[in-house]
Amino acid sequence: MFLSINSTIDILVAIGLLIISYLIGSIPFGLILGKAICDKDLRKEGSKNIGSTNAIRVLGKKVGFLVFFLDVFKGMIIIFLVKILNSAGVWTTPIAEMWYGLTAILGHSFSIYLGYKGGKAVATSLGVVLSTTPLSAILCLIMFLIVLKSTGYVSLASTFATITVVLTAWILFAVGMPIVPNSFSTNFFVYLIGKTPLILCILLSLVATLIILKHIKNYKRLLNGTENNFKKNKQKA
Repeated sequence: MFLSINSTIDILVAIGLLIISYLIGSIPFGLILGKAICDKDLRKEGSKNIGSTNAIRVLGKKVGFLVFFLDVFKGMIIIFLVKILNSAGVWTTPIAEMWYGLTAILGHSFSIYLGYKGGKAVATSLGVVLSTTPLSAILCLIMFLIVLKSTGYVSLASTFATITVVLTAWILFAVGMPIVPNSFSTNFFVYLIGKTPLILCILLSLVATLIILKHIKNYKRLLNGTENNFKKNKQKA
C-alpha cells in the first residue's frame, strides 16, 4: 500500500527536522565561546572535553554557565517547535517527539563539525528531558545537586542524575496520569506527572546508557583517586 501525499510530506518534514536537530546538537558552543571570549581551546584544557563542566572549570562561571544553557537549549528547541506545530494543528509529527531530542544528543556526542567527536551530552540530555518529562528533569537536578554537594564529583552527580531520570520515567509509565498526545496546552499538573510513553522510556534508557558509557574514563579516575573534584579545587583556590 502506497503512502498518501500528506503522509509522505509528514515523513519528509520529520526527516528534515531530525537532520536540523542533529546539526543544532552538533554545534560545539563550549569550543566556540571558549575561543571567541577567552581565547582558549577546551580540547586542550582541563579534561579536554567541550561540555559545560569543563567550560565552567576552564572558562569561568559566567562563560561556563552560558555554555551550559546553550547546550540545554540544543536539546529543547526542535521538540518545542514540534509541540507548537502539533498543538496549532499546522503539522502532526509521525514519530515520537523524543526522536528529535535523540538526534540532538547524538549531534553533541558525535558532532559533524568536530569529526564526529564531542561531549558527554549531559546538558543536552537535560534539555530533552525538560521538554518531554519535566518531573524527571526536576528530580534529576535535585539528585545532581545533592551528590555534587556531598561528594564534589560532577561525573558521579551526572551518573546518579541520569539514573534518576530513567527510574522516574519508568515509574510514571506504570502509575502516571493519562495525558493527551500532541497537546502543548495540556494542564501543567497533568503534564508534570503524566504517563510516560513506552517508547520514551526506552529511548531515555538508551540515552542513559550512552551517557554512562561516555563516563567510563571518569569512573576509572574515580577508582584511581585522580578524578577532578570541585570541592577540593575550591578549597585549593
